[in-house]
Amino acid sequence: MTRVITYVDGFNLYHGAKELVMSNEQQVPWKWLDLVALSHKLWPKGELIRVKYYTAHVTAPETDPQLAQRQQVYLRALAADPMIEIVLGQFQTQKKRMPLVDKPGLLRRNLIRALGLRLTLHPDGNVSVPVWRIEEKATDVNLGVHLIADVFRDKFDVALVISNDSDLCEPIRMAVQELGKRVVVVNPRGHKESAVALKKVASEVRKIRVGALTSCQLPVSITDSRGIITRPDGW
Repeated sequence: MTRVITYVDGFNLYHGAKELVMSNEQQVPWKWLDLVALSHKLWPKGELIRVKYYTAHVTAPETDPQLAQRQQVYLRALAADPMIEIVLGQFQTQKKRMPLVDKPGLLRRNLIRALGLRLTLHPDGNVSVPVWRIEEKATDVNLGVHLIADVFRDKFDVALVISNDSDLCEPIRMAVQELGKRVVVVNPRGHKESAVALKKVASEVRKIRVGALTSCQLPVSITDSRGIITRPDGW
């Protein structure tokens, strides 16, 4: 039987699924996602060997102080399944100056300053304001490295890569074109076209649909060695 490993770009999946559900204007459950069930739905005839989930711990903003706690509950629920391996990267938050897309005229500059933003005019004509820049570090690198390592170890026949991030093009290209493995890229933004660069290197490209998200939900309560895990309210 065909051996399958699923590689999940956690934040790409989360934001893609969120956009997908919103584009359908449906109030349906999708966050408490069962990654094993989703893998079986995406490739039902294979033998699922492993699901690898790549993410990073989030920091809760003032507007949503429970965000980090909900993520920890979900990670614990995933970890309760021995089929799932969680690989953590990290977030990096830095204060940066970023240029505005449209250069404001005098009136808009005065309005921006009136709002309390420290607007700066640069010699090249650009206008910048201070922002918090939050970057996820190591997720795509970890996924790509694990994919290639598993190819060399002959761990799978088919890899399902759930992401629409073109940064993964090179490891996918190497796995398919140079090492002869089948890599299927699954676009979590099922309402949008997959990245052109990924289409060029993947063995096949598929999309996630809303129905797959809603039908692949974890049980409301899960038990692990520490006790009972309960789905967060609103999930």
